[in-house]
Amino acid sequence: MEKPKSLLRSAGIVGAMTLLSKVSGLLQTFFLSHVLGAGAAADAYAVAFRLPNLLRRFTAEGTMTAAFLPTLAEVEAKQGEAAMQETAAKFLGTLTVLLAVLVGLAILLMGVIAGVLVVGRLTPPGSGFAANAEMLGRVLTGHAAVPKEMELTIILGRLMFPYLVLVSLTAGFAGLLNLRHKFALASSVSVFWNLTYIAFGGVAVLAFRHAGHTGDTAAAYACALAVLAGGVVQLAILWPAAAKMGFRFRLGLHLSDPGVKRALRRMGPGLLAAGIYPINALISTMLASTLADGAQMILLNSGMMGEMVLGVFAMSLVTASLPLMAQQAEAGDLGGLRHSLSEGLRASALLCIPACIGLAVLALPVARLLFQTGRYLASAAEWTAATMMFQMVGLLFVASNRIGTQALYALKDYRGPVWVAFASLLANIALSIALLKPMGTRGLALANGLSAILGLILLSRLLDRRLGEVPKREVAWSWVQSLSGAAIMGGLAYGGMKLMTLDGPLLSRKLLAVKLFPLIALCGLAYFAFMLALGNPHAKQLLAKVKRRFAR
Repeated sequence: MEKPKSLLRSAGIVGAMTLLSKVSGLLQTFFLSHVLGAGAAADAYAVAFRLPNLLRRFTAEGTMTAAFLPTLAEVEAKQGEAAMQETAAKFLGTLTVLLAVLVGLAILLMGVIAGVLVVGRLTPPGSGFAANAEMLGRVLTGHAAVPKEMELTIILGRLMFPYLVLVSLTAGFAGLLNLRHKFALASSVSVFWNLTYIAFGGVAVLAFRHAGHTGDTAAAYACALAVLAGGVVQLAILWPAAAKMGFRFRLGLHLSDPGVKRALRRMGPGLLAAGIYPINALISTMLASTLADGAQMILLNSGMMGEMVLGVFAMSLVTASLPLMAQQAEAGDLGGLRHSLSEGLRASALLCIPACIGLAVLALPVARLLFQTGRYLASAAEWTAATMMFQMVGLLFVASNRIGTQALYALKDYRGPVWVAFASLLANIALSIALLKPMGTRGLALANGLSAILGLILLSRLLDRRLGEVPKREVAWSWVQSLSGAAIMGGLAYGGMKLMTLDGPLLSRKLLAVKLFPLIALCGLAYFAFMLALGNPHAKQLLAKVKRRFAR
């Protein structure tokens, strides 16, 4: 029982730091909404930022650490600490060179990339795909002028793309800290990015205004520069921390090193699997380009709320579970790995399900509180709320997919997740196209969640083959418990919202917060009281942990 407790304790540390990161992320989003709004310039920024931010999933989130950490564990077990540190230094140096080449190519080809992503804006609405494709060809061959929004997207994309190198190297050092079970600093590094973004972005906006540039385009430039500033700061924080633990960095192409080759080879299938999400998001970006101004920023903000739920209640478990599951797999302890997987799935549902239902019910007041400010008008906040409601559908399945995929990575199965992700991609494309016209951004958000259901079904079959029978009944029963409690909580939230007229005319921000936060707290208490009444073990563990904190 010690290992599961260790996993939950580590996940609690990561979750707490991730929550702090997400809170600071909300402040960063509030700043972005205030200075940029939800217009054409905001859409250009959203598209340009999405490129490096999504591609980091290839190299910074999950895929790299899933191949990197098990390889280092093997090297350390067979050759010792010094050899493991040497492999880590060479791998990160090699990855940096490869990414620098990728960034250079992306900067050169940014015109083509941006053109494809904003293709729906090249002709008047309703012109059709053929007309858009023809216009894109004319623009790229120089037979037509580059549209203003496309030109801005190109410039912003070139400014922000180097962020990919910074964030990937930061993730590498974070993985090394996680390997030594130092989760707190690695999980909180995004806080420094968010705070730097706000501080640098605010100064840059003021500087542009002082120089006489007060429009949306100047604000977009300021925000793009803030992305790079945040990347530099978070790397500057983690690099010395890893160095203190003996880890170094050796820039160069160390492709002859056996450990480096093994890690890169394992990353190959993982890159394909992780790349499905960016491809899904980029397809959504292309489809959203056919919608009204502001659609890209609406999708960015609603997607951020979904990632907040996943980051706090799922990725914390993913981050904490990979080192443990990798050790269990290396030791041949399949029973322990099954238990860790079950613990992760049940613990994530305990908080993920009520968070999704709560955000769906309270989407409008939450969107008003977090986004409606400055250039982000009431209509944009309402649009965000409508999209956010559908963003919550299927997040539990997305979270479960990520946790289950980590179990396969721990078993060094990197090909199975590729096929699962590819099937999910096809389902997402079909659903996005079918739902775009009748539902707009809501349909794009819903398609991502529904396609995750297919992915989870396929993934569970793979896990059954590799681990034996995964304890589905106990996982399903914990999901039913959480769903029942969340349904009661959702009804309470809806009634409270109606009683306090939170869905009426816009209240002042302070009054809205005064009414909304107590309602959220009351709903949370009601949910956990219900879970405790059902005897949910994870709710009991959480209550015991809270009691210990207050008893000190």
